[in-house]
Amino acid sequence: MRRGSVAPSAPSVTSRLALPHPGAAAEPAPGLPFPFPFPRRFPAGGGRLPGLRVPPGGRARTPMEEPLALHPVKLYVYDLSKGMARRLSPLMLGKQLDGIWHTSIIVHKDEFFYGSGGISSCAPGGTLLGPPDSVVDLGNTEVTEEIFLEYLSSLGESMFRGESYNLFEHNCNTFSNEVAQFLTGRKIPSYITDLPAEVLATPFGQALRPLLDSIQIQPPGGNTFSRHNGQS
Repeated sequence: MRRGSVAPSAPSVTSRLALPHPGAAAEPAPGLPFPFPFPRRFPAGGGRLPGLRVPPGGRARTPMEEPLALHPVKLYVYDLSKGMARRLSPLMLGKQLDGIWHTSIIVHKDEFFYGSGGISSCAPGGTLLGPPDSVVDLGNTEVTEEIFLEYLSSLGESMFRGESYNLFEHNCNTFSNEVAQFLTGRKIPSYITDLPAEVLATPFGQALRPLLDSIQIQPPGGNTFSRHNGQS
C-alpha cells in the first residue's frame, strides 16, 4: 500500500441494518420470533398507556369501568351536659370546657356510635339525645355499605366490645375517630379527643377519677349492632 492511501472502510453498522422508516411498523429482529412489544413512542404527557386513567390515590380504571360511588360521612356532636359544662367548669375545674362531648358517625343513612353496650346504630338523630348540637362534615367515602358493616362486625368483636368501654380512655369518641379514619382518612376534631386529658389535668378531675371511671354511657334509643343484618 502506497504512503498516503486509505484502506477501504468497512461497511458501517447503520448501513448493514435495514432500518424502517419512523412511521413504519416494527419488523422482527433477527433471531426473535415476534416484534418488540413496546410502542415506538408514548403519548404526550407521560408514559401511561392509552385508555387508562389513574385518579389521585386510586387504582387505574379503564374507560368502560364505572367510577365508585361516593357516600357522605358526617360526625354528630352532642353535649351530654346540655350547657352545664360551659357554665360550671370554670368554678369546678378552674378552666373553661365548652361541653362533655358524645359523638357518632353518620354514613349509609344510619347513625353509628359506641357505648357501654357495644356498637349501636339508629336512624340519624334517633336516640333520646335528640338532634346533635353540631354536625361536622368529614368528606366522602368509597367504602360500600357491605364492606362497612363487615368492618363494624370486626370492631364489635375485638376493640369495641361493651366491656371494653372506659369513659376517659376508650369511649364513643375513640370509636368515632377510628371509624372516621377508616372511611375518609380524617380524624375527628381534636377539641373532642383531647377533652379527657384536659379534665384529668385538673386537681378536681384527678380527685374524681375513681368515680368517673365507673361511669358508663349508653345513649338510649339505639339498636345493638348485629353481625347478620347491621342492626338487631
